[in-house]
Amino acid sequence: MPSNQVVIVDDEELILKSLKRALRRLAPSWSVHLFDSPNEALDKLQQGEIKPDLVMCDRLMPGTRGDDVLLECRTHNPEAIRLLITGDTRIDMKEIVASNVHIFISKPFEHGDISDVLNRVMRIKALPLTHSVRQSLGRLKGLPVLNETYQKLDKLLKCEDAELDEVARVVGKDPTLVANVLQAANSPFLGFRGQVSSVDKAVKRLGLNTIASIAIASSLSQTYSIDSKMHRDVVVRALSSAYIATRLMQLRGFSREQAEYSFSLSLLASIGELYLVDAPETANDVGLQSSTKPISALITYYLLTVWGIEERLVEDILSASCEAASTLRPRKGVEQSQEPDDSEESKEAEGLIASQVFYLARRLACEDFDEALTDVLNMDEFAQWYPALNALKENPPEDINLAAPQ
Repeated sequence: MPSNQVVIVDDEELILKSLKRALRRLAPSWSVHLFDSPNEALDKLQQGEIKPDLVMCDRLMPGTRGDDVLLECRTHNPEAIRLLITGDTRIDMKEIVASNVHIFISKPFEHGDISDVLNRVMRIKALPLTHSVRQSLGRLKGLPVLNETYQKLDKLLKCEDAELDEVARVVGKDPTLVANVLQAANSPFLGFRGQVSSVDKAVKRLGLNTIASIAIASSLSQTYSIDSKMHRDVVVRALSSAYIATRLMQLRGFSREQAEYSFSLSLLASIGELYLVDAPETANDVGLQSSTKPISALITYYLLTVWGIEERLVEDILSASCEAASTLRPRKGVEQSQEPDDSEESKEAEGLIASQVFYLARRLACEDFDEALTDVLNMDEFAQWYPALNALKENPPEDINLAAPQ
């Protein structure tokens, strides 16, 4: 089997040498191809002399821009992950998206950033997708890219000793994210009592996983025109689903961690749908249509993996999305401990719970609430949810002020 290959394009010799040293240490089996000339890199890619798994390219170079190299890569090597290196911290997210990239990192970067990217590349390669589906996903135009605020939060949240105060400081530097976090933290529908006005208290109230999911939604609002009705409708449905899923988990007595997990699953599951609003022609892609899975679910699956989102959450989102789109009746519920362990049986049961609450929340958020509630209360598959569903009548989602991210 040929080794993994990475192409690095940068006109600064020090950057090239630094990246080469990092890759030799982090991935000694990888073949590394260095280019200080974007035109030379373009020639190699166009001629098919290199079949890269990862292309890392500086944005601003004499002559040809890094954007052009990545565009060529998207055309000739769609399965490669495209990474843009930039020293401009003021760059607009819409400009990043127009650069045909999957990931961007800002200078100066650390070896840990490169290690994280390599892990994402290997996860993408391991996805159980056909060649045609991979090619189609890799050729998608205008893929959303997560902003620098989320990248900073992601680094913090991956540390076992992450401090809430540090998370609050990062959140506090992004006005859009602050508004969205405070909105969620002051939702009476989620069982919160009393208003909070500080980011510190909001972070403690919501929890780290919920903050991370809201940060992704906030980043996407900088990519898409959320002021358009179609975009706003998708976002509001996703938020409604996330709130309802969280409340159902609370009403059924699950732990805070499990309720946060359901919030993340329900919110992030709509990313592919949001992309399709911006690129409706993608629904006619022959490669994507060859899959038995919904196209929006495939796009979500791909993007969340590219972004390095927790593997278990990504798999549960795909499973829940496919089940919700199926014409078959949902799987029957199982008894689930409120203190799950790491056994395969527990993980399978948790996955089923996640699929069920996603199905319920999505129906209650997207259909007429009373009609959907009456319908699911007559489905034996949800017998264990009946008390929680009946309790939801006392505080229906109409009472939530669900505005799309600003």
